[in-house]
Amino acid sequence: MPRTLEQILPEVEKPARYLGGEHNSVVKDPKGVRVRACLAFPDVYEIGMSHLGLRILYSVLNRRDDMALERCFTPWPDMEKALRKHALPLTSLESRTPLGAFDVVGFSLQYELCFTNVLLMLDLAGIPFRTRDRGEGAPMILGGGPVAFSPEPVADFFDAFLIGDGEEAFPKLLEAYADMKEAGRSRGEMLKAFARLPGVYVPSLYATAEDPHCGLDYVTGPDPAALAAGEAPPPFPVRRAVLDDLNKYPFPSDTIVPHAEIVHDRVSIEIARGCTEGCRFCQAGIIYRPVRERTAESILESALDSLEETGYDEVSLTSLSPADYSCLPDLVEKVMDRMVDSRVGVSVSSLRPYGLTEQLAKQISRVKKSGFTIAPEAGTQRMRDVLNKGITEEHILQAAHNAFGEGWDLIKTYFMIGLPTETDEDLLAMIEIAEKIFRIGRDRLSKAKGGPGVTPRLHFSASSHVPKPHAPFQWAAMEPIEALYAKQRYISTRVRNRNIKFKKHHVETSHLEAVMSRGDRRLSKVIEIAYAKGCRFDGWTEHFRWNEWCAAFEEAGVPMQKYLDAIPLEATLPWDHIDTTVLKEFLVREWKRALKSMVSPACEKPFKKFNRPFRPDDKLVCYDCGCACDLPHITEERVTNRDNLLHISSRPGLRKPLAPAANDAPAFRYRATFAKRGGARFTSHLDLVRTFSRAFRRAGLGLKYSQGFNPKPLLAFTPALALGVEGAREAVDFQLGAPAEGPALVKRLNDVLPEGVVIESVALVLPGAPSLAGDVRSADYRVSVPLVVEPALLTPGRGSGSVETMPFNEESGLRDDAEAAGDGGSDDAADDGGAFGAAPGAARGGEASWHVARVEEFNAASSRVIEKRRKGKLVKVDLRKFTGAVSWSDASESGRIDLAFSVAFLEGGATVRPEEILIGIYGLLPAGCHIVREDLRYASTPPRPGGEPKAAAAAVSLV
Repeated sequence: MPRTLEQILPEVEKPARYLGGEHNSVVKDPKGVRVRACLAFPDVYEIGMSHLGLRILYSVLNRRDDMALERCFTPWPDMEKALRKHALPLTSLESRTPLGAFDVVGFSLQYELCFTNVLLMLDLAGIPFRTRDRGEGAPMILGGGPVAFSPEPVADFFDAFLIGDGEEAFPKLLEAYADMKEAGRSRGEMLKAFARLPGVYVPSLYATAEDPHCGLDYVTGPDPAALAAGEAPPPFPVRRAVLDDLNKYPFPSDTIVPHAEIVHDRVSIEIARGCTEGCRFCQAGIIYRPVRERTAESILESALDSLEETGYDEVSLTSLSPADYSCLPDLVEKVMDRMVDSRVGVSVSSLRPYGLTEQLAKQISRVKKSGFTIAPEAGTQRMRDVLNKGITEEHILQAAHNAFGEGWDLIKTYFMIGLPTETDEDLLAMIEIAEKIFRIGRDRLSKAKGGPGVTPRLHFSASSHVPKPHAPFQWAAMEPIEALYAKQRYISTRVRNRNIKFKKHHVETSHLEAVMSRGDRRLSKVIEIAYAKGCRFDGWTEHFRWNEWCAAFEEAGVPMQKYLDAIPLEATLPWDHIDTTVLKEFLVREWKRALKSMVSPACEKPFKKFNRPFRPDDKLVCYDCGCACDLPHITEERVTNRDNLLHISSRPGLRKPLAPAANDAPAFRYRATFAKRGGARFTSHLDLVRTFSRAFRRAGLGLKYSQGFNPKPLLAFTPALALGVEGAREAVDFQLGAPAEGPALVKRLNDVLPEGVVIESVALVLPGAPSLAGDVRSADYRVSVPLVVEPALLTPGRGSGSVETMPFNEESGLRDDAEAAGDGGSDDAADDGGAFGAAPGAARGGEASWHVARVEEFNAASSRVIEKRRKGKLVKVDLRKFTGAVSWSDASESGRIDLAFSVAFLEGGATVRPEEILIGIYGLLPAGCHIVREDLRYASTPPRPGGEPKAAAAAVSLV
C-alpha cells in the first residue's frame, strides 16, 4: 500500500472503506488488457458494495482476459478533507490508479441525490465536469442504472449513458472503445460510434427545446450542428438494452467479501428481473419489463457456490416482486433443506403480503428470523386501487398473522403520503391497519411463545410520494412541503401506542429528489452551483443543505417549482427520448384509470399464484404495454421451471454447504496465533471477528456453534486492538468437532484470509485452561514516533470501546498549545496529575533529546491524569496505574524515535490505549505514529529465563 495512503488512513473514521484487497477482489496487470474501466459508485462503500448490479458487472468484466474493471466509491467528508490536505487524487481500490488514468469511468446512478457526489469524484480525480471541456486524454465518463432513464439533469456531465441491462451492452461498449483506441480514433469519433450501439445515449449529439405546455426542456432529436455533412444521425428515440435470458449470465458466486460490514452483508441472489404487478407509482416496474426468471437450478447452484466462495452464513433471494416468482415457496423450501444443517439463514426481500404464506413463514424461520416488512403503501382499499397495488387488507393482516405466528416480534410497515386523490380518511386508515397488525401480533406471539406478556413491536414508516419518470404517476404534482408536514403531524398525533414507532421521512429531501428526477438540462448549472456551496451526500439527512440548494436555484435563475407542478398529458417530457419499450399511451391509460380508482390486474393474473398447471385455454391478461413479451411462452417457461425444481430436489447427492460441528460431538479447542499487519490494522475488531468467521467457512472447517435463536460460531479473541494498531502476536480460540493437525490448519486458514492477517501457529488448548480474554494480564507495545511532532486528527468513536480522548486544555487539567509554546512545560510536571507540558500544534522536536526529555518526565511522574469521553461522559484516568516506565531507542537516522512500554489489564478488563500513553507523554497524539502490539502476557504463562514472556501459553500443546 502506498505510504501516502497509510498517512491518510489514521485521519478518517472508517479507513476500511478505502483499503481494497478484499477476498475475491481482482487485480490485473494493465499491460495484459486492452481496456481498463473503473466502476464509480457515487455513495459510500457500505452502500455501493451492497448493490447487485456492481457485483454482476464486476464479475462479468473481470472474467474476460482483455478487460479489467476496478472500483471506486465516494469518499466520506473526512477522507475528502484528507485527500485535499495531502493533494492526492481519488484512486481505485484495486490498483490505486487515479480515476483520470482509466480509459472509461462508469458511474452507477441509483439515486438522484447522488448527483453532487458525481461532481465530487470528478473534482477529486482532476477530471473536468462537463464533457465539452475534456480533452483527448481524459477518460470516457459513462452513466448507467435506473436514474439514467431520466438523464437530462446531468447530461452535460456525461459523455454517454448506457440505458438498460449492462451484462451484454457494457462489454460491447468497451470492445468498441478498445478497437477505436487502437485505431487512433478521436474522442468525437468514439462518441458517435457509441451512439449507434444498443442502449447508448450520447447527449452532446442531441438538441433540446422548451415544451410550450409545461415549460420544461425536452430532447427534439439529433443535433445537426453535431454532425458532419452527410453523416447519418444517431438513433432517436434511444431504445434501452434488454437482456433476453438472465440464465446466460448465472449470478456470480465470486462476490467480493468486504473488510467492513456493509448494508446488505450477505449472499444476495437476483432470482428474477422485472415485475408484472403494475403499481402506478413504481418506475422500476416499467423500466425492467418484461419479467425474466432465473431457473431454480441456477439459483440453487449460485447459492451453494457463493457460500463456499465467500463464507457468508445468510442468503437473500431478491427481485422486484419475489412473491411472483413461479415457485417461490418450493424454491425457499429446497434452499432451506440445503442450508438448515449449516446454520445458514435464508431471507426473501421485498415480499408482497400475499407471498408470506404460512408455509413460507415456517421455512424462512427454520434457522433465524432475519426480519419482515409489509408494504401496504396506502390505508384504504380505494387508495390501494388508485395505486394498483394488487393487495387487500386481508392479505396484509394474513401476512402479519403468519409472521407473528412463527415468532417474529418485529414487523416493519411502509406507507406513502402525498399520493394523488389522497384524503384524511386514507391517512387515518393507515393508523387503523397498524393497530390491527399490533393486536394480531399480541395474540399470535402469546400463543407462539407460550403465554401472555410478549409485546410485539411495529415500525410504521410513511415516506413522501415522489412522481417518477416512466411511471403512470409521472404527470402528478409533488405535494407541497407544508402539506406533507401537516400529514406527518396528523399521523404522529394519532399514534398513541408506544409499541408502534412512527418514522417520518425528510420532506425537503423528497422534494429535491422529485426535482432531480423530473429535471431537464438547465439543472446542470444548479447542481454545479450547489456543489460549489458545499452540497454533497444530499441523501444523508445530516449532510443535506436545503438552504444552499434553494440559493443555487435562485443564483442559476431556474425556478424550482415548475419541476414539482402537475404536468399536462399533452406535454413532451424531458425523458421521452428514452424508450423503455413501454408505450407512453399505456402510461396515459393507467394514469386515467388511477384517477377513477380502477384496478388493472397484473399480467397473467389468472395464473400468477400457480395453484394449478397452466392450460392452453387459460385467458392471460395482457395490456399491450409495448414491451413485446410473449406472455404464453413466459408462462410455459415458469411451469417448466417449477417442474424442474421438483426434479432437482429429488436428485440424490445434491451437495450442501459446510455444516458446523454437531452439538453433541466432542469439542476440540484450538488457539491460533496470528499477526494483523499493513492495511489489515485499519479493520475494526468486530470486522476482524466477521473475517475469521467467514474464513473458517471458506476453509471448510466445521466450527462449533452456540445454541439459541441466533447461533454464532464459538470464537474468542484476545482484547481488541485499537484501530490502526498492528498486532504481532494476537490470538483466537475456536472449537472443532474433530481433531486436526496444526500445520494443516495454518495452511488452510492462510489460503482464505485477506492480505495482512496471517496465522503463524495453531495449538491445541488443554482441558481446563482459562478463557483467552480473561487470561491476558498485559500487552507490550512498540511505537515509532516522528522526530518532528505534529498533532494527529483525533476522531471520535475510533477503536475499541468508542473512546474519544479529549484535547488537553484548562478544564482537563492539561495545557493547551498556546501555554506550552514557551519552554515545553517540562518544569510543570506534577505528581498530582495536574498540568504538564504539551507540544504545540506547530512542528516541535526534531532531535531525539527533545523526545527523551518528555519520556523521562513521564517516567518521573507518579501520576499522569487525562480526561476522556466514554459513552457520552467525561471520566478521568490515571495512566500510571496501567503502565510502568517507558523505554526508548534512537532511530534518528530515519527521522524517528522508538518507544516501548507495557500496558496492564486490571481486574474487570480495565485498560488504556497506547494512543493515550502517547498523549500522556507529549500532551497530544503525534501524527504519523506506527504502533505495534508486539506481545501479550498471560497469567497462565510462566516467564522465560530472564523475565521474557514465553511464546506459547502453558495451557496449550502444539499439534
